[in-house]
Amino acid sequence: MSDNRIVWSDREGDLRKKNKKRSDAPVDEKTILLKLRRLTAGKGRAIIELSDLPPNKRWCQQLAKDLKKRLAVGGTYKENKIEISGEKMDQVMSFLDGKSLKWKKTGG
Repeated sequence: MSDNRIVWSDREGDLRKKNKKRSDAPVDEKTILLKLRRLTAGKGRAIIELSDLPPNKRWCQQLAKDLKKRLAVGGTYKENKIEISGEKMDQVMSFLDGKSLKWKKTGG
């Protein structure tokens, strides 16, 4: 089972990075359905996780930044998910409603 594809070129460098799909296409906010869920890990600290984000990385990073700034909490955008620290589910839902984004609460 040998994979004979070229992954490095002296002229073009790492070809694996060039083959990755990047989408900087504009996001149609009317078709997005974000999934929200509350997670607790370790010592019981709550985290609100937003998933099913569009593939546009800049748009997702801006949404995470706006959420953190508006709610005055910490958080991050990684692995195509946004994590918001703290018991802020109601505030996250009202923020998304204010931006006219559709969401669905999942989990228990």
